[in-house]
Amino acid sequence: MDFGNEEYRQALLKALREGCNLIDTSTNYGDGGSERLVGSVLGELIKNQEITREEVIVVSKIGYVQGQNLKRAEAHEKAGQAFPEMVKYGEGIWHCLHPKFLAEQLTLSLDRLGLATLDVCLLHNPEYFLSDAKNRKLSTDAEALEDLRREFYRRLQRAFAYFESQISAGQVQYYGVSSNTCTAKPDDPEATSLSRMLEAAHTAAKEAGQPTHHFRVLQLPMNLFEAGAFLTSNTGKDGGQTVLELAQQENIALLVNRPLNAIPTNHGGVIRLADPQAEPVETTFEPQQKKVATLEEEYRKEFAPSIPPSGQGLPPKDYFSWADELPRIRSQVQSLEHWDQIESQMIAPYVNQITGLLTRHFTSDKAERWQNWMDRYLPELQTLLRVLRGEAAEKSRKTTQAINNLLNPLLQEVGQNAPLSRKALWVLVSTPGVTVVLNGMRKPGYVDDSLTVLSWEPASYVRQVYAAINKLTLP
Repeated sequence: MDFGNEEYRQALLKALREGCNLIDTSTNYGDGGSERLVGSVLGELIKNQEITREEVIVVSKIGYVQGQNLKRAEAHEKAGQAFPEMVKYGEGIWHCLHPKFLAEQLTLSLDRLGLATLDVCLLHNPEYFLSDAKNRKLSTDAEALEDLRREFYRRLQRAFAYFESQISAGQVQYYGVSSNTCTAKPDDPEATSLSRMLEAAHTAAKEAGQPTHHFRVLQLPMNLFEAGAFLTSNTGKDGGQTVLELAQQENIALLVNRPLNAIPTNHGGVIRLADPQAEPVETTFEPQQKKVATLEEEYRKEFAPSIPPSGQGLPPKDYFSWADELPRIRSQVQSLEHWDQIESQMIAPYVNQITGLLTRHFTSDKAERWQNWMDRYLPELQTLLRVLRGEAAEKSRKTTQAINNLLNPLLQEVGQNAPLSRKALWVLVSTPGVTVVLNGMRKPGYVDDSLTVLSWEPASYVRQVYAAINKLTLP
């Protein structure tokens, strides 16, 4: 995700100027780019006296060891100063809760944000410790699982003790946890428990000489399809309370993430809880495929023979073969969200890489002809990709229509004609115990959705909504 994107900046400016007063970010988002953007925008607005620092709650998260953090961790290891208790979950995905790592990360985070004090610091998905144990088959029986959980909460307690020390030092005001598994059923080997987190916080505060702990925030995923925080009893005394019930009882602020990106248990993939948008295209797949095929054949005849093989990967003649490849991909696309993932993570990076490589290669007599070919080819390929995006949007539209048809009779009149994104946000905002719904402010339209919903009266019958959605069979 490009946090240098001007649209992101404008969306964040709009959100803060129009009344949003909480920003959620992470050391891991954009490899620090998100924190730099937040710091830049806050600095601009404070300097211009449009807001004061005290009017904005800044939340950031620590724990992931990826990107530059991973390079630093590897450098520490090579120097014989490895961070203790590093969880090496997978290639390029490490995780750490040890105070030595947290101390370095907090310093870097405050520097990127341009702040002296972070309002809330969260441990970012600490359940990686439990996920790693599950992957390594260390939690196969109840006794082994409980041993792992004791170690997990011991690590949390030590992390909390570090945060308590930083509260005394003035670098943090409050702390908490962001966990994707605190809504899971209690027998899930990756499940985390709010009640056990609070026990660890009580002990940490006592050891730090604090009269009370400063664990005040829990962040978790929740949306129409993933309502475990509201429906699943998995924490509290004897595991008989839901996360929302215990959070209300203990005065814990509950921040909801992924409000519009649902992962239903009975559906193969992510559903975007928003009306799908696709730019109209005045052509269809087959004729546009032929145009791309003609230009790719021209590339194979005129340019490929003069490109030396790399010895790895595809031969030069196959560098551009989307006319043959896209029909296969087309048959596998499930939704607009699926297509966006394919295009942004597979097609666009490859095309950008190979065109850049060959532009550097053709620097003599073929440079002008190469540029001419690219000027003709890339627009035709982009049109073909827009055709596929439109087809994917139509598949998503069938799903969102089924959701709308179910929601409309259940919602008050104000929400029936609203976009699906606003209905989905409205239900969350209306759910007892939810403090803040985190709707990523990447586009000005997302800001409009959020601010509009906040002006509505709370929706009635949210329990019936979650129950009905849970029974919905999706196309």
